[in-house]
Formats: sequence, C-alpha cells, structure tokens
Amino acid sequence: MTNIIQDVAGVDFMTEKDIVTELLLTTKNVLGKYAAALSEATTPKVRETFKKHLNQIIDSQGQISDYALEKGYYHPFDPSEQFKDDLKEAYLALDLEAWKLEQSEESFGPKRDTPIVRS
Repeated sequence: MTNIIQDVAGVDFMTEKDIVTELLLTTKNVLGKYAAALSEATTPKVRETFKKHLNQIIDSQGQISDYALEKGYYHPFDPSEQFKDDLKEAYLALDLEAWKLEQSEESFGPKRDTPIVRS
C-alpha cells in the first residue's frame, strides 16, 4: 500500500500520520463493505461470521482512532484545528501535483528529482 501511495503522490516517504490516516480510511471502507455483506447474508452461519469480523474491525478502528487522537493526528472535538490540518494537507497535495509531472509528461510518467520537504 505504501508504494502505491508514494507513486501517486510522487514522494518516496510517508510519515506516521500518513500511515495512520490511511489505516483509518481503509478500516472505515472495510466496515462499510462488511455491513453491506452482512445485510445481504442469507444464512445464520454466514451472518454470524460477518458479525464476528465486523466487531473485530470496529475494535481495530477504535484502537487506531485512539492512537490518532493520542498522537494529535486527528481533532474530532476541535473542528477549527481539524480544518487547519485538512487545509494544510490540501495545500500539500496541490504542491505535490506541481512536482509530479513535467509539461511534456503523461500522467504516470517519470517523477522529478526535486525533493519535497514537509513542515
């Protein structure tokens, strides 16, 4: 997963915050998929299996969320602080876009050698 994100972003590193955020987004996505599968399960044994897995994923999501809160990566109780972080990440994404491509390159062309420094 890290390599895919690095290729898309055009950088050769991820911070711990990036990894934690990716884990949160992935578990959120998986929760939705399991909930959908559970709602369509037709036998009690399959429903019980999905419920067991769903509960494990919910527990994992809680642990990852607690870790993100503890590290200060996520601010659900302070919307203005969360907005600042989200805006900073959005500007970073826009800055990365400029480094990804030369004018003559296609979408998945070679990366530029100019390093990107995060603050």
